[in-house]
Amino acid sequence: MAEEEADLRRIVNDIMRACQADEYWWPDPDMRPSLHGLAADDPQSMTIGLSYLWASFIEYPNVFEPAVPAVRYVLALLDRKVGGDTVIRSPDGRLRPLRGHLLTWLSFVADEVGDVRVRQFVELAGHSPLEYPAWRAVRQLRPQIYDAVAAFLDDPDPGVRQEAITAAVVLVRVPELAVHREHIAAAARAFLDACTDPVGRRWAEEASSELSPKHVADEPVQTQPHLDQMN
Repeated sequence: MAEEEADLRRIVNDIMRACQADEYWWPDPDMRPSLHGLAADDPQSMTIGLSYLWASFIEYPNVFEPAVPAVRYVLALLDRKVGGDTVIRSPDGRLRPLRGHLLTWLSFVADEVGDVRVRQFVELAGHSPLEYPAWRAVRQLRPQIYDAVAAFLDDPDPGVRQEAITAAVVLVRVPELAVHREHIAAAARAFLDACTDPVGRRWAEEASSELSPKHVADEPVQTQPHLDQMN
């Protein structure tokens, strides 16, 4: 337990160092204790930490350098299954165990650096966001994000399962992760079969539709291969 806590502290230190190195970052003395709060036992600390997670790191079209260790921090938190079954409210009002909220954030991150966003960035700025190291680094973490998400596809909490499937649907749009599409489609169908809530059923139907072999996916963004291979 002490070793795990030390690992989490090291990652938070990495986030803070990245913040200090980012010329566009506004110093916030509450960030460090707030991020540590995500690993705490009390709901208030977890809620405050979640707010910091959502308010920082990525604000399209910007992917800030601290986003990279922030993703690693969330992956570490999920691996340690922090928060247990304590239900907290997210900034947008959702009630979920912490792991569900962390999965939602990973889904957001994956979507914000996806190929559609890359094309939008090019149209807006006239050059590729993959010229920026933080964009490339977060995209390179997507296989690890998928592995973390997939571990919760059978979570006993239906809200957590929904967030895991939502994130996985986003991630299997990535060509190298498309091999998992059928597995995620099966998870979405299982959720649909077990769900009696009309809103949840409609969501599951939409997820299954996107994962259908008949669904026409967006064309992958054309990038310079060497950019995505750089650290």
